[in-house]
Amino acid sequence: MIEIILLILSIILLYYVVIRPLNYWSKKNVQTGTVIPFFGDNFYVLLGRESMTHMVERIYNKVQGVRFIGAYQFLTPMLFVKSPEVIKNICVKDFDHFVNHRTFFPDDADELWSKNLISLKGQTWKDMRSTVSPTFTSSKMRAMYVLISQKAELFVQYFLDKKEDFIKTEMKEAYRRYTADVIASTAFGLEVNSLKDKDNEFYKMGTSIANFSTFRKKLTFFMFQISHLLAKILGLALLTDNEKYFFMNLVKDTIEMREKQNIKRPDMLGILMEAKNERAKAKSTDENKRKDEEGVIENVKQDLTVGDITSQALIFFIAGFDAVSSQMCFIAYELAINPDVQKKLIEEIDRNRPANSSPSYETLLNMSYLDQVILEAQRKWPIAVVADRVVTKPYTIEPELPGEKPVHLEVGENIWIPIYAIHHDPNFYENPDKFDPERFSPENKKNIDPYSYIPFGVGPRNCIGNRFALLEIKAVFFHLLSHFEIVPVEETNIPLRISKSAINLTSENNFPLGLKKRK
Repeated sequence: MIEIILLILSIILLYYVVIRPLNYWSKKNVQTGTVIPFFGDNFYVLLGRESMTHMVERIYNKVQGVRFIGAYQFLTPMLFVKSPEVIKNICVKDFDHFVNHRTFFPDDADELWSKNLISLKGQTWKDMRSTVSPTFTSSKMRAMYVLISQKAELFVQYFLDKKEDFIKTEMKEAYRRYTADVIASTAFGLEVNSLKDKDNEFYKMGTSIANFSTFRKKLTFFMFQISHLLAKILGLALLTDNEKYFFMNLVKDTIEMREKQNIKRPDMLGILMEAKNERAKAKSTDENKRKDEEGVIENVKQDLTVGDITSQALIFFIAGFDAVSSQMCFIAYELAINPDVQKKLIEEIDRNRPANSSPSYETLLNMSYLDQVILEAQRKWPIAVVADRVVTKPYTIEPELPGEKPVHLEVGENIWIPIYAIHHDPNFYENPDKFDPERFSPENKKNIDPYSYIPFGVGPRNCIGNRFALLEIKAVFFHLLSHFEIVPVEETNIPLRISKSAINLTSENNFPLGLKKRK
């Protein structure tokens, strides 16, 4: 009798813990397709049989003819939005209902990570966004371009100095070294040449910090998705102590040096230092006023600490180091296997190349075919496979299609915007697997729904550094193609195979390519 009771209790417990949560979307009249108990839609990723990218595409294509579909990360419900119009409503028109990103790590799990611009929430995020935004204005980009162009020239000169006319290289490592040098210069005022000084500490620590494919980091991500409490008990953290100390000391020492020597630079660290001092002055002034007027400091922004500055520098570093270098790799790959596109791009570069100097900032920004190539590469290979939002105020998606019913979203529910899948939807892009820069020609670009093309996200929480990333990419390809053609080598995978082991979008065997000196 006891055994029967225990069996019944086990079945009931199994139902409430494993099965019942996966009925969440069906109760809200949202279609889901087949879901594996407990694992949700993550099962094949965990087995290493499917990449994160292909998981997103598989979920997107589960049910046709709908504007959104229900999905699950383990037992956590996620609403997958397929309609550009709904994306526009969520991310722009009704943004105040979806202000925050999903929390992967609780604030006390990793202080450096929890304070960065991606992780911050509500008013704290708005204050930090307005603080960091001046880093990426046109005037600041123009000033930084000089430093970026210098690093692009050094990058190309490294290969020009080789005696061979044909150089086989791993582009992932090469571009990582370039982006590391750019960040060192434009963010920290450091002079590093990672292609020549291959073992410099800045590059080595950057590689370690930005590598999210290690078993430890993947385990950390998955455990925090399953249970924050269990992950905390196990002592899991995204960054190792060595990585934290390196970055914290780098920022702290740079700030102290600049303050001591009264150095002012128009880079991210310099702007954050200015904001820190301005907030301190504002707080001091308003605290004095408060003696006469109660409540006058209610809207004063909170202090900006060295920890806050370090967190912003960290996320800028990770995005600039790994994501931007990955984008460069995909562009190089597509140019290598599409020589007609590369030939047309080289012709444009040759028309705009000054005789004995680097191209001006304006010249680079006005090269239309270079823009088209980059835009198409970001469509086909968006580094952000998905974007996410969290419901911060109750919201209802009203029915529009036949058979739809209102979907009432509650505070705390998660929204996924499947960027990669939307970019590969034939309803939006004819023959989506073809690399075709003509999609973005002046006459064709106007036919693209702006909310079906979102490589940097969309709305107020889009990627703040997108202009910096584009400038960095344009500079290196202008200088590289001025002297070299990019060609496939024997080890180049054609077609490219997406890695199943990496969390981010990358190639299965990296990016081995050849550089052939132009005559």
